[in-house]
Amino acid sequence: MRVLTLAMVMVVAIGCGSGGSSGQGAPPVAAKLKTAGPVADAGTLSPLQVDSNYVYAYNPVGKRDPFRNLLDDMPSRGGGDTPSLCADPLCQFDLDQLALVAVVSGDANPLAMLEDPGHTGYIVRRNSKVGRQGGKVTEVKRDCVVVTEYFQTPDGKVNPNRVNLCVKQDKRGAAVLDLLNNKTYESP
Repeated sequence: MRVLTLAMVMVVAIGCGSGGSSGQGAPPVAAKLKTAGPVADAGTLSPLQVDSNYVYAYNPVGKRDPFRNLLDDMPSRGGGDTPSLCADPLCQFDLDQLALVAVVSGDANPLAMLEDPGHTGYIVRRNSKVGRQGGKVTEVKRDCVVVTEYFQTPDGKVNPNRVNLCVKQDKRGAAVLDLLNNKTYESP
């Protein structure tokens, strides 16, 4: 602590200068650097001198991302709460709580709308995370979405479980319009 205080006092004294009543402080540092002596050739640079022609290029291959949390990469230990499989809003609900409302399938990347119990709609595509078990949308069909969940058995095997979420039809016999073929179908 005393060394730190002494160092701070010395810095303040040097910064204020010891010019006395003449009003002139110590000569500026830049003036001292200019009179330091001749500069060496580029071929005889010391380790402290820097070549002005050198351009540094950072290569991140094989290095850790400095903006990611270290604790996220560490495996969780047994005995604690298991972390959730995903943080998406649709991961808060079980698959049987979600309802398929609409499907747009006439595109190379089809999409669908799932509705949660609070009647909020979410757009999903292939590889979207859905459900508490960390399921993933593997197919978007004309009237169904296939979600694949993976379960690990006690012996270490990983088993896929495919769940179909289909559009619920009204019991009244409502007509379904197929925009691709421009035909109307009557539901039974």
